[in-house]
Amino acid sequence: MIGGSKILIIDDNQEVVDVLADFLSLNDCDVYQASMGYDGLDILNKKDIDIVLLDVRLPDINGISLLDAIKESKPSVAVIMITGYYDPSFVIDAMKKGASDFLLKPFELDKLMLVMMRVVRERRLLIEKENILHNLEDKKKIEVLNRELQKKIKELTMMYHISNKFNTINIYDDIYEKMVHIVGEIMDVKSCGYYVTDNDNKELILYTGYAKDNNVIPENGHKISIAGDSFGEARMAGRHVLQDNRLYLPLIIKGECIGFIMAETMANRNGNKRSLDGDIFFLKLIADKASTQIENRMLYESLFENILHTLKSLIIAINKRDFYTEGHCKRVTEMSLILGERMGINEYERDAIKVVGPVHDLGKIGIPDAILLKPQGLTDAEYAIMKGHSIYGEEIMSRFEILSREAKIIRHHHEKYDGSGYPDALSGEEIPLCSRIIAVCDTYDAMGTERPYKKAASRAEIAVEITRCKGSQFDPSIAESFVDLIRDGYNAGR
Repeated sequence: MIGGSKILIIDDNQEVVDVLADFLSLNDCDVYQASMGYDGLDILNKKDIDIVLLDVRLPDINGISLLDAIKESKPSVAVIMITGYYDPSFVIDAMKKGASDFLLKPFELDKLMLVMMRVVRERRLLIEKENILHNLEDKKKIEVLNRELQKKIKELTMMYHISNKFNTINIYDDIYEKMVHIVGEIMDVKSCGYYVTDNDNKELILYTGYAKDNNVIPENGHKISIAGDSFGEARMAGRHVLQDNRLYLPLIIKGECIGFIMAETMANRNGNKRSLDGDIFFLKLIADKASTQIENRMLYESLFENILHTLKSLIIAINKRDFYTEGHCKRVTEMSLILGERMGINEYERDAIKVVGPVHDLGKIGIPDAILLKPQGLTDAEYAIMKGHSIYGEEIMSRFEILSREAKIIRHHHEKYDGSGYPDALSGEEIPLCSRIIAVCDTYDAMGTERPYKKAASRAEIAVEITRCKGSQFDPSIAESFVDLIRDGYNAGR
């Protein structure tokens, strides 16, 4: 374990320091504290420190620079970097400069314990190796230590790759499918898969699988009978099950088992019994990363639903002021989605239109009634005020951090392809794709709707006008796709 270790915590966040100090003290560690980098170096020079928990951002010195100073003066001291901001380039740089590991705030104390245990073990190996090198007494022991260190380097590399792959998963990816592919790509297995549990029928049902080389994985939906009580015990205790050279590890979310990750291990080589400790360790690491991703996805979806509910309330407020806006936004959303589907836009862009379309005129809530509801055409001064609605809309939407990209779509839906639009005079592909799509549909609906101060144009007239303005007001390819859509008989928004 880690009892007896001398730990130095260098972090200017006193709350974090207090929590870490209490936890490490309870585990029989001698704990020292510093809120400034140079104060920490002073303690290192006076005390025989084993491990440093080092924050990346300190008031007086950068964490990487401090890492260099520590490794130069005390090369045997293990350094665990802690940060609230994930940056792959920082991780690589820190590892190159000798960091033993890094933790992303906020982290769980049991994860900290696992890291501390591993670092203590590695440091002991390193010190033992240094003693042997100094004494030059046992070459065989040096070779063993070198193999151990090489093994640890390989483990650290695999751990980094696992973390990096999980960090590249976006909100639209299937986490279970990605998880299985990570198992197949990282681990030395023949095949792998994710099974959901059918407790009523005592079966595991394959959700998704992955096979290497010429190995075969059953089709999705394949069922496996659960033998005896082994799987039930595994679900309760979070332990693995080994059956027919296949490891099954429960995936736990909020204390509940939702399924099993399966890894089919390679056959024993040279008749020697192969240890499964490494496979179990990495499978548990992948399961832990996946469960965190799933919990974060659940939190994100809950937060997103609450935000949409708030936006719907704003939409109701706008509609009560201007009934035209309500029908207009619905029609523009419908047209934009159908046009986007014809163009083959990706899943994010479809979802963005679903969110932005109904509220693309959200900023009109900030336009005075005398201008917004005026039955005649607007004066130049009034039109200048009306143009501010795209900026107001972005300001409202950007209050929700997870909708920052969607807020930009609202801001730019009145930009023109040639750069003569507003509010920022963007041109070409500087304008977000969804903004360019909404711009065409917005114009079609405005021209095709009768207002007190103008008659509605016919579909044919609008198609001619959109064709005339492609390359100037509209993205040429989007304009052509829209005109083709109208000519194919789609009665847009009517």
